[in-house]
Amino acid sequence: MKLTIKAENILEAIALQSRKELQFLLLGMMGMGVSQALITAIRLNVFDALQEIPRTASELATAMNYDFHGMQVLLESLDGFGLIKRQGQQYRLTQDSARWLTKSGELTQDFLRLGGDIAQQMILLEKDIRTGEVPNFHFNPQSVTCFANYYTMLKSSGQQIAPNLLKWAKFNPPPKRLLDVAGGPAEYSIAFCQKYPDLKADILDLPNAIEAGLPQIQQAKLGDRIQYIEGNLLDTDWGNNYDVVFLSNILHCLTAQQCEIALKKAFQALRLGGTLLINDLFHPGDQGKLSSATSLFSLIYYVTCGGRTWPQPTILDWLTQVGFYQIRTRKYGFALLVSAVKPN
Repeated sequence: MKLTIKAENILEAIALQSRKELQFLLLGMMGMGVSQALITAIRLNVFDALQEIPRTASELATAMNYDFHGMQVLLESLDGFGLIKRQGQQYRLTQDSARWLTKSGELTQDFLRLGGDIAQQMILLEKDIRTGEVPNFHFNPQSVTCFANYYTMLKSSGQQIAPNLLKWAKFNPPPKRLLDVAGGPAEYSIAFCQKYPDLKADILDLPNAIEAGLPQIQQAKLGDRIQYIEGNLLDTDWGNNYDVVFLSNILHCLTAQQCEIALKKAFQALRLGGTLLINDLFHPGDQGKLSSATSLFSLIYYVTCGGRTWPQPTILDWLTQVGFYQIRTRKYGFALLVSAVKPN
């Protein structure tokens, strides 16, 4: 999938064909406009409000206590971008926006709501590249909404990915001790404990993550089997003798040096014969074709953490250097699943 500009009539097609520079100009400017308008509408709950009933800009602004002039401009933009429909003065949702951009499309909403926080970091891309100094938002959040939106997104994505991960992973015998590194709102630890009745899980994470995850653990009635260890994964001792160490969507938040530190600590934390599981984003490496999604995610991780989507060959090389063997991989959608064993 590549982003492109598509003509809507013959005159636009002629203009784009004869003036190639227009494609790059429009792609840059329209991409910026579509992104910001969509994210803003999500964060202002515009799509949910229009799902209830078609409304005019004035009616919507009054009902939600927003500025009428700004709301009118936003709705006209959403109509022009094909995200809603204007009929007379009233605006209504399209079939796709009703399905994916309202509460029924929870995961889409969660990602786009976090997109507002990411956009603030994208503005700093030029500075980041000039200086090479990129703060990691996990330790230095750049907005007041960042953590809340981030953990909501993690919860939604974890609920979708966990069943497939657990189906793919192989343990013999069933694990009894799990270390979930940077486990956030505990969705994966909960899924592990629900599948393996004798398993107890430790989640190593920061205070904000613990605050987000404790209610989930209590709701699942697993408070006696899942506990948090407060700490920074780079500095805190991970303990030892775990059957499974799980790294989910954390390597892309780290620099290369930090990834190597994390993998060495995972090796040390495992018992002999223990398994390291990695769930991250797929990157094909130098020899593979890059998709728009792969490139976008890598860019996001750079501006928010100073990391990137690490190529699969690089991750496998790190694992081999640390001492892991019996390495298995699977590409699942955008995800890369990796299993590696510590020798006996």
